[in-house]
Amino acid sequence: MSSQADHGGHRERMRKRFKESGNFKGFSEHEILEMLLFYIVPRKNTNDIAHELIKKFGSLNSVLNASVEELSSVKDMGESSANSLLFFRELINYCSTVTDSRIDIRNISAALSFVNNCFRNEKQEKFKVICIDSGFHIKSITDISAGGARFTPVDFRELTKAVLNSGTDIVILAHNHPDSPNTPSQEDVTLTREVMRYMRCLGVTVLDHYITGNNGTISMRNCGLIHDMEC
Repeated sequence: MSSQADHGGHRERMRKRFKESGNFKGFSEHEILEMLLFYIVPRKNTNDIAHELIKKFGSLNSVLNASVEELSSVKDMGESSANSLLFFRELINYCSTVTDSRIDIRNISAALSFVNNCFRNEKQEKFKVICIDSGFHIKSITDISAGGARFTPVDFRELTKAVLNSGTDIVILAHNHPDSPNTPSQEDVTLTREVMRYMRCLGVTVLDHYITGNNGTISMRNCGLIHDMEC
């Protein structure tokens, strides 16, 4: 009984600490995970479980990206708790990639951050088109094609469909390099030039091409490459 009271008191102290700070500043990764587990494992010592998870997988991010089978192998987790962690992971991924119409793409920092989140945890190369409305806000983002770890061909039919369905005349291209830096390759430059030429025939302007690598996201326009193609 005393142990249960101590356990409940610890949870209340953790909740109070978070309430007073309003964020996770000053919290260790195992403490953040422990608090998440409050809502998944209500009657067990989540401090011990959090420590075991971090010990096994190395970091909070790795825990959230582990499979149900891997999570279930940790003492006191079980399949139900593992599936609940999977739910939280997918909720986080959804919130980070769902189109936010408030993002103004003229704010390059916000736009790059948005695109970086869109490619989070992607293991294969994907090509996307971001359609922009007249107020320079993101209207939609559509996967056009997917390839292997190093290359994806662009499906011009799907690209045309996505752009025409959006009713926009301004787009941004985006693709990722899952296992390499975001440095534009010669193939990236050639592809961008081809897509810009094709879009121009449809009366659509390609404003930029973002590339996400294992070191973040860059703008080809900021690199001077889009301007060179427009000349």
